[in-house]
Amino acid sequence: MEFPAANEYNTTVQQTDMVNCSLQENILWNNTEYNISAENFISADSSVLNDEQFSAQFAGVEYRETQTVVTDGSGNGFGVSTVSFDTVEEIVWTGNQGGHITSYYGPMLQKYTSFHVHPKHEVRQIRPLGNGILALTQNHLRFQSRRGLPVYSYTSVNMVDMQCLLCYSSTSLLMGGHQEKMIDLDLNTIKEKRSIEIGENGCAMLKQHNRYICAGNAFGRIEFKDPNTLNTEHTLDTHSGSLSDFDIQGNYLVTCGFSNSRQGLSVDKFLMVYDLRQMKAINPLQTLIYPLLLKFLPSYSSRVAIVSPLGQMQVIDTIYANTQSLTCLYQVATGGAMISSFDVSSTSQALCFGDSVGSIHLMTSSVTDPQFNTYSRPTEFVDSEEIVQSMDINDVNSPLSTMPIIYNAGTLLSDWPEEYSRKIYRKTPAIDGEILKMMKMQGSIGYAPNPRPHRRRQKKQILSS
Repeated sequence: MEFPAANEYNTTVQQTDMVNCSLQENILWNNTEYNISAENFISADSSVLNDEQFSAQFAGVEYRETQTVVTDGSGNGFGVSTVSFDTVEEIVWTGNQGGHITSYYGPMLQKYTSFHVHPKHEVRQIRPLGNGILALTQNHLRFQSRRGLPVYSYTSVNMVDMQCLLCYSSTSLLMGGHQEKMIDLDLNTIKEKRSIEIGENGCAMLKQHNRYICAGNAFGRIEFKDPNTLNTEHTLDTHSGSLSDFDIQGNYLVTCGFSNSRQGLSVDKFLMVYDLRQMKAINPLQTLIYPLLLKFLPSYSSRVAIVSPLGQMQVIDTIYANTQSLTCLYQVATGGAMISSFDVSSTSQALCFGDSVGSIHLMTSSVTDPQFNTYSRPTEFVDSEEIVQSMDINDVNSPLSTMPIIYNAGTLLSDWPEEYSRKIYRKTPAIDGEILKMMKMQGSIGYAPNPRPHRRRQKKQILSS
């Protein structure tokens, strides 16, 4: 993904300073006056507050930064290239530019697994499935179990510069990139069903709508394809320069990107909004930050989170965008690093950011116990070792039964050789002669008193030769 020129970042820094200075005064930006109060802007210092301090200082604020972790493999200068919340378990997956994947469990970001999927290529996208995860690199697809065990790898001559993937059905995977073909892969046979010509502009992002597969290229165009034939049904030209990110929720599509200017590409300060029922643009949304990444909050119908390269985040409502009381700004404590990836959990209670120095930052909502999914299945962990209680060898009162017996695959007394043992069936014991003498027949059934030759609960042993 291309970033704007250096002069655009200088402009972004100036705009950031304006927002920080506007905690006490109004600001004038794009000839529009905005009133940003301390209750609406959460600075990086708020991430070190405890629960009581946070509740007292920022009452009513929806999110706060709770965890920051340096991922594995970042010591070699690799940044986080992708982050993805698991849709089945309470896990967040991260991939870096060196081909390494690390997963973390729960809102405390406890490290779960860590493994390599490629020796040198960056991880472009991670897609969690029911029985594992799919990891896409430049020309390689890897399927791993959640415990980190490799299941299979796939590569093809058609995989030149892959960028994105989409599971549009339970058995079909669509992969696209900066190349002229998209690949339709069968997940059951691990074979290509077909390859689709998409032109020299390629495909940088894939999203799924209930009626279409949406493919966005790097030049600002989004194509809507039929899920069965993968033919293009509609097209939208969103930004004049380049498409940075887009997302779909219901019948609305929101995009952010770059525009062409005299200095080159510049960040477009407006979000383009489209109604997919009519395939037409509606009123664009003006933001207080320079949008680079965006995601709809799944638990809300119209709210979207926007992230700038310097770690500023704005949560905006696409319906009530002009209401200043609903505008809330946040600052991720990146320490000057650039934000490179962003994802939102299915419950909207957790937001994860990856930066260019290899760290991930987790923001959680104000609920007591934030969860990534509504109904997550239990995560499999390594079995803990059983601790044996020690016993003094001179203690004559301790029972020997407290000491466990370890079977070390040795020979037991009951392990007879095969030549000395054979399978036999127990014979039915013969009926006592006294019973036969006293038996009276009633039709085909005989009745006789019990002579009781044995004691109660005594079994007669039958010896078989």
